[in-house]
Amino acid sequence: MKRIILLCLALALYATARPSLQVDRERIESGKTFGLQLIFPLNELPENRSDLSIETANGFTLAGIDSTDQVIRPSMDDMFNSFFGGGSRGGYKARVYTFKLKAPKKTGRISVGQIFMNIDGQKRNLTGDIPLSVQRAYSDDALAVSLTPSKKTVYEGEQFNVTLGFHTYEHFEGGLQATDMNTGDDFIVHRSDLANMKFEPVEGNRREMQASAKFAWLASNKSGNLQIPPFKFKYVKRGEPKVVEENKQMGGMTFSSRSVKQESVETETQTPAINITVKPLPDEGKPANFSGMVGSYSFSADFDRTNLKVGEAMTLTINIKGDGLPGSITDPKLPDFGEFRSVPPENEINKKIVGNKVITTKNIRVFLYPKKKGDFTIPEITYSWFNPAKKKYETAKAGPWNVVVEKGEAAAEAIFQAPIAQGPAAVQKQEIESLGSDIRFIHKVNNSANNAAPYKSVAYWILFAAAIPFYLIVTFAVRRCRKHNSDAALMRKGKANKMLKARFASAREALQKGDAKALYAALENGLIDYLSDKTNLEFKGMTRAQMNEELAKLGVGDETITAIDSWLEKCAFARFAPVNPTKDEQQKMLNDVEKLCDGLKV
Repeated sequence: MKRIILLCLALALYATARPSLQVDRERIESGKTFGLQLIFPLNELPENRSDLSIETANGFTLAGIDSTDQVIRPSMDDMFNSFFGGGSRGGYKARVYTFKLKAPKKTGRISVGQIFMNIDGQKRNLTGDIPLSVQRAYSDDALAVSLTPSKKTVYEGEQFNVTLGFHTYEHFEGGLQATDMNTGDDFIVHRSDLANMKFEPVEGNRREMQASAKFAWLASNKSGNLQIPPFKFKYVKRGEPKVVEENKQMGGMTFSSRSVKQESVETETQTPAINITVKPLPDEGKPANFSGMVGSYSFSADFDRTNLKVGEAMTLTINIKGDGLPGSITDPKLPDFGEFRSVPPENEINKKIVGNKVITTKNIRVFLYPKKKGDFTIPEITYSWFNPAKKKYETAKAGPWNVVVEKGEAAAEAIFQAPIAQGPAAVQKQEIESLGSDIRFIHKVNNSANNAAPYKSVAYWILFAAAIPFYLIVTFAVRRCRKHNSDAALMRKGKANKMLKARFASAREALQKGDAKALYAALENGLIDYLSDKTNLEFKGMTRAQMNEELAKLGVGDETITAIDSWLEKCAFARFAPVNPTKDEQQKMLNDVEKLCDGLKV
């Protein structure tokens, strides 16, 4: 009875056999060769036919076509499905056409093309589009990293950005860690925070993930053919399948077994190096007061008042805003203020990302004190930059200003000098009348005539001699204190250690909260600000090469400079890496940077 049932199922399959497609392997890998098989029952092959052809698409390439006649044996599932209306084929003779194809590098669900046959002189489509799933080869990288610049040709000092992209494939197992994300010494860089980068499934292939974000905004500090070096990463992937043979002893007998295993492998990948062509700025039309800025800028300057008295101050406020060098703006050339005294200006620099650019804003405040009364004219202030979009230089102007100074209550030099001590107060009228109302007799003081004059005493001259150096010491201390308070650079240097403690307190707070990005930012900014406070130089906006050069000029040792450069690189790398070091590593970095600052001598 069983044989009769199987025979009936086989006959049903043979009766319903139709042309079908299959591939000769379970996994089609990108860049590898595979076989696409068209199974054509012999009883359905048209008589008036020509050879088959395939029109490939989407990067698939044809290496050759073979054909053989085979007997297609049905499985039990095929027979039951066919018997109950499934329409599967099996137990029949067929001609198997094998198209040897090479898969493209692209992965996902992709159409390989269409198969055609000429029947009765007409070209007939047998299959329509043939979709196949192409997967990444286990021997290939499981992570693809890209670094894409917004421009490859820029002017010197012109800002552009680079986008960092990640694409993980199905054999990616994690452990992503950046090992080198240095942009080189030829660019001034503003990096973004990648902590919020999100991976999302790739359309058409849910087993692959991708993410991208703008990593940095750069501006070159010289012209020529420059290069952004490769960014390097390490990660863990699933290795290639390997057949493993194992021998086992059981009951005095040896059994051999074979199995396929895939082990995890730590590997590395990197982005391609990026070549940037940097054009020098044109000499034609360059203003005499060109500030060196390249981009789109705005400039304004004005006084808070132009009518004042001697002894009062007026404030010149200058605002410069643009999208050139990230975090850096040059100062305009200030005019000779003539009959005004000025103190060192106050500078404030801010930068933030607006749209696709980093906008830097600089506010400058200059305090002016008139020396005397009168009508004065302060010349105009100009500021120039090169606009790469318009390919020409632009200049903005402010002023001139007419200033009216009136006589004040205090002398013109009063605010710069200590007040002059006055003599004893004059006798008032009432006191004179009181003295004249009666006769006051002079009474003789007993033994007063016998006392020696004070200046004839040795003790008097000792005290007098001691008072002179005491006066000089007090005068020197007062003058030094005034000088110290009026010297902004000295004040800044004096507060350097106090400010450093506050910055490290912020770093410790970030460590306790587990905010690694805030910790690295506090360490990097704290070290740079500490150097700036100690030297009265603005290291923010400088490349590390420029910073090293300035420190060398100040007499800092090569070993110390190397240590500073190394820690700034570590902080920047850890801050912008997609993954975070452990808490112990973060604590060690905090301790090492504190130790470096404690032993720093500038």
